[in-house]
Order: sequence, then C-alpha cells, then structure tokens
Amino acid sequence: MPGYGVLAHPWWVPVLWIVILGHVTNICNTLYLHRSVTHGGVSFSPITEHVMRFWLWLTTAIVTREWVAVHRKHHAFADREGDPHSPEVEGLWPILLANVFFYRKAAQDQELLAKYGDGCPDDWMERHVYSRHRSLGLLVMLLLDAFLFGPLVGLIVWSAMSIWMPIFGGVINGIGHAKGYRNFKTRDHSHNIYPWGIWILGEELHNNHHADPRSAKFKAHWWEFDIGWMYIQILRLLGLAEVEYARQESAKTFARKHWS
Repeated sequence: MPGYGVLAHPWWVPVLWIVILGHVTNICNTLYLHRSVTHGGVSFSPITEHVMRFWLWLTTAIVTREWVAVHRKHHAFADREGDPHSPEVEGLWPILLANVFFYRKAAQDQELLAKYGDGCPDDWMERHVYSRHRSLGLLVMLLLDAFLFGPLVGLIVWSAMSIWMPIFGGVINGIGHAKGYRNFKTRDHSHNIYPWGIWILGEELHNNHHADPRSAKFKAHWWEFDIGWMYIQILRLLGLAEVEYARQESAKTFARKHWS
C-alpha cells in the first residue's frame, strides 16, 4: 500500500495526477451530467452511472439536479435574457473568469430547479449523501491527496482539482458562445471553439451541440473529433452504455432541414 507522501516526487507525478484525474472528471461531466441526464442522448448501466456520480461528488461538489436544471435553462434561453451564464448578456470576461458564481446564483433559484430539474436521481445516496453533504466529498479527496502527496503538495493538487471544472465551465460558456466557427446557423451565438474535442471531451464542439442538443454525438463533420463520443462507443461495446439518440445525417443535410 502506498505510504504517506509517496507520490510527491518527482514533480511530474502530481502534475500527471492532476491531468489524468481532471480528464476523468471531464468524462463524468460530459457523459453523465450533460449527454445522459440533461439531454437523454445516452444511458448507462446503474454501476457505471453511480461511479460517475461518486467521482463528481469527490471532485466537484456538483449536485446533479442543480447542474442539470441550470443547463436546461441555458438551452431554453440561450444568449438572451434569462440565460444563467451568457457572454452576450453578461460579457465575455465575467463568464470566462467567474462562470461558477453565475452558476451558483442560478442553482439557488428553487423555481428554476422545480421547472428544469425533472428526471434526476432521487435515491438514498442522492438525498442523504450527495446533496445533503455536497462538500464532504471534497474533504475526503483533500485527505486522500494529503496522504498521497504530503500536506503542501497535496493541498496544491487538491486545489487544482477543485478549480478544474470551474475553469473549463468558464471556457465553454464563455468562449463557446463568442469565438470559433459555426456549422449551424442556430439562433444563439454558440461556436465550435476548435474541431478536435479532446481537452474538454468534445464540449469544444459547442455549436454542433446547440444545433442538436439531444444527440449524444457532438461531431458533425468527418474531420471533427469528439473523444466523449469515442468513450461512449467503448462503454457501449462493453455493455455499459446504450445510445438513445445520435445524429446520423450529414451536417449539410441537417443544417438544410433545421437551420437553413
């Protein structure tokens, strides 16, 4: 069993830990929270779903119902008054740097949660652990990091992991609605940041997603790459996921039918 502080050296070990586990957090966010619970494009086996819920509790303190409800309202009012976090309404830099605060403000609106939060988990773990003790997971992860890396390096590793999702959330909700290219003339200002969705698990293809929100596959052209969709296909082959809907039409055909 690893001893106290065993992973603190050399320097690249904690850096690699942050990158790999941050990637896992992004996987759970886009596959479970976004493509599955929010939009219903894919469903997962109970054990797979719970592993992702547990990991998000450990690393983000996100409550599923809050995240889902806020994101659904974002789609309902994308880039106009009522959008919880639009750079068109609030400005690019406020969303890019402080998206988490806009999210927290929206998540405190009980009417919003009631209207947009249907279909989220409501089992014993959700009611008594994940929602009631949302910060306990972060504390458990802090203690684990302190044990594996020692107090100082462990605190740095934990801090990096804790701000991982707020940073990428700001990038998607900010840059993803301001800069990049557009395959579809949606009524909002969504953009594809760049065509290879690896670093943020396909969320970079944001205009593609807004054009067809329910699709579990975000790529639209053959030259685009959505690593989140690749992971879904792997889980499907393992019998751990079932694709409910993924757009099959070409970007040109879909655009002509829906966004001409």
